[in-house]
Amino acid sequence: MRFSYAYFRFYIIALIALFILTSCNSKNAVTTVQMNSNVDNTTHTAVVDKESQPVPHVTESSAHTVTSDKDLVALTIPAGWRKCKQGQLDSVLSVCDKEKKNVGLVFRVPKSAFANNMTLDEFVQQREEISALGLENFKAVDTTPIQIDSTTARTADYSGNFQGQQVYYFSAMFESKQHYLQVLIYSRGGSAIEKHHEFATIASSLKILSDSQVEPDLRSTTILKTFKSEDAQQRIRLPYVWKAGLILNPDALIQAWYEKNDAYMVVIKDWKSELPYEKSSMITLKEYAEFSAQLVLKRSGKGIILTGPIKVNINGNQGLQYEVWTENDKVKVVYLITYLEHTDSFSQIIFWTRADYYDNQKSEFQRYTKTYREEEI
Repeated sequence: MRFSYAYFRFYIIALIALFILTSCNSKNAVTTVQMNSNVDNTTHTAVVDKESQPVPHVTESSAHTVTSDKDLVALTIPAGWRKCKQGQLDSVLSVCDKEKKNVGLVFRVPKSAFANNMTLDEFVQQREEISALGLENFKAVDTTPIQIDSTTARTADYSGNFQGQQVYYFSAMFESKQHYLQVLIYSRGGSAIEKHHEFATIASSLKILSDSQVEPDLRSTTILKTFKSEDAQQRIRLPYVWKAGLILNPDALIQAWYEKNDAYMVVIKDWKSELPYEKSSMITLKEYAEFSAQLVLKRSGKGIILTGPIKVNINGNQGLQYEVWTENDKVKVVYLITYLEHTDSFSQIIFWTRADYYDNQKSEFQRYTKTYREEEI
């Protein structure tokens, strides 16, 4: 799996943000995306705007303060803005001004999700680089830092074209003891000249009410639906809130994701006759599983096998199951991989999520894996 989890995860954040913006005043929200975005025309400039005026506080007469669930952060927003429904992982507060097509998100990402030597500069770089993937003619301009809750925040203006429409982002990022935080405010059709001052004012009003880590609510629905390969030979049942349409792995027969839980799944099939071995038809399930699990570690650059091989039986097919921990682009990820043997082939059923969310989803991943069916030709 040639795949950068960090870049993919933040790519999803960037696109989901655009989808919310696109659907604020539309009945036809975007529901599918692909990872093969064209970024050939991307440009990046770094210009520090030293002439910017200090960001003033929003006056009480035109503003009100909203707090996140569990009282983690508070934000002061102008008249016309309101608190919106929460739906993205790591986003603890959403606000919007639907009339003006503006949306703001406060992301609170635990540092435990990253490598111990992760820095704010690297966090900012990951966020900025991936923003380019969602927009054509992307431009990023570093602007004068602002103070957020007595902490200096790195700021930038992003702009670009999304589905034929101009989009503007204001981003402010800083860190607390336990978290990286980002205030991301964006507008369809706006520009830095029109929006920067207003958005920076909103971002500067953010207050951290609690820096403690909060157990995420990763509950999923018990109502399942069947996801099939194109020829319907492979099937697996997942909650109906999971979606298809993303290219997680170009070789996958089935692939699905659940953005709210940061959870992903692919089914991969290898024909024994096509494996790179002298006597590939003689390879055992154990040999195939060991080689494939080690390949995951090799491609990630850093990782360990937590458990496995554990013998499993998936609807009559003998299999081996592994849990693999990796660190890729300084993001910690855990995979639950089940290898199955068939007459002429092997299958891989792979679930993964961010390491700090794995324990809360492990039992569900195992339950979904048990629903896998394959019709042998």
